[in-house]
Amino acid sequence: MSAVRRFVLLGILALAVLPAPAEAGRRPFIWVYDTEIVPKGDVELEQWLWVKARAPGVPGRPSNYWIWWGPVFGLSQRMELALPFQVLATRERTQLESFDADLRLRLNPRGHDAPWQPLLRVAYHHTIHTSQPSRLDANLVQSFETEGGLRLVLDLGAQVGLPALRGQEGPVRLLGTYAAGISYPLVEDELRASLEAFGEIPLQGIPGGQHHFVGADLAWTFGRTWVTLGVMVGLTPLFPETPQFMPRLIWAVVL
Repeated sequence: MSAVRRFVLLGILALAVLPAPAEAGRRPFIWVYDTEIVPKGDVELEQWLWVKARAPGVPGRPSNYWIWWGPVFGLSQRMELALPFQVLATRERTQLESFDADLRLRLNPRGHDAPWQPLLRVAYHHTIHTSQPSRLDANLVQSFETEGGLRLVLDLGAQVGLPALRGQEGPVRLLGTYAAGISYPLVEDELRASLEAFGEIPLQGIPGGQHHFVGADLAWTFGRTWVTLGVMVGLTPLFPETPQFMPRLIWAVVL
């Protein structure tokens, strides 16, 4: 084999094994929903590992640990569907807590690069081994990104708990949520640092007080994989029923 042909074959092999650029619904935040979605025809395997620490204002409530795992399907250039399940663990037990059908509709298609991007999320959360009722979720998300890569996101949501969905009795439960984040690229298309805030406000039928958090995140994209790690710190001195810490690790790979 000639040296030229050998060089060409080695070059083709190198290109074949290099990781392809990530084309995924990357999230620079651990709590704020964002407006990026998975491309049409792709499947992303996504996993969350997260913890909700004790709250001083709720004596006897243990720390909780969750695993969220599921595929995310790119249905179109505007829409993705996640079908995850969650496992909940405490010191006493580990059990399947819930599964979801989570639809996210981006109002502008992928490739539409306007600075402002809106997204609508609707989800059905079916509970299993928990006292919480099954519920319907909705979020309206708006992102804005400057030419320099600074990204701002606002996420307003509501959760409607419906005990009748599991054949239970009781009033409808209504919870309002808000989240906001700011993200800046440290290394373009690879590494981002972010700050975010998140809160839950009971509106109807939910015992307990408000929960409010602030936190910081670091997001890394490499090849067809992305990882986001962050910690939310509860404003517990002002809202004693707020857990003191909520760390979360999210990772995903595009198949």
